[in-house]
Amino acid sequence: MVSVHYVGDEREPVITMNHATGIADLLVDYAATRSRFAPAASVGSGYPGLLGPAPTQYIDRMVQQVLPLIAEHFGTGPVRPVRARGNFSLVTTDPADLAPAQCVPHVDTADRLQFATVHYLCDARHGGTGFFRHRATGFETVDSSRIAPYQDRRDAELTEGPPRYPGAVDDPLFDLIHACAAMPDRLILYRAALLHSGLIDTVAVDAADPRRGRLTGNLFLQCRLVA
Repeated sequence: MVSVHYVGDEREPVITMNHATGIADLLVDYAATRSRFAPAASVGSGYPGLLGPAPTQYIDRMVQQVLPLIAEHFGTGPVRPVRARGNFSLVTTDPADLAPAQCVPHVDTADRLQFATVHYLCDARHGGTGFFRHRATGFETVDSSRIAPYQDRRDAELTEGPPRYPGAVDDPLFDLIHACAAMPDRLILYRAALLHSGLIDTVAVDAADPRRGRLTGNLFLQCRLVA
């Protein structure tokens, strides 16, 4: 089942697909037994935890699933993939150990033709994904025309408050405009320039175990318009 939510003042699509693959248990088993996880920082990522390789066939399947959804719902018309990368992810960083930039929502890129998916391979207790409006600028998406003023203002705000994951209702810097709950085999699709973050309440001691932690499959898909 596919549902589309047009979120915030900018009415950006966030697409939810339940029962996305039918093989969630097999993917969890692959991640637990065959994927070698490493700290995200070791590959230059700001993700607050571990990343591990995912099967190529799985990444290809996600690409084929989302291409028609992008064409239909994001105002692009037909698109073709230019570059796709994907992985498994596990949130393992305790809130007290977060870097300042990990305490606020982020965008993956300022390119409006790049899209991202989160495929939940865990249940709701591990936290879903939130989408945000930056209060000072009013931005919900950060594209090439907005990146400089947004980063200047955000960087000046980063030292405010104790370290914690984004999403608190009393956040002085960002408003939560939409939330997607985690559910096994649920996939969400959104523009990578939309401000977002995982909604993490706690990080358990067994968070690094793919069978017990906040395991997701993630895709970053660069597209090009079909002439």
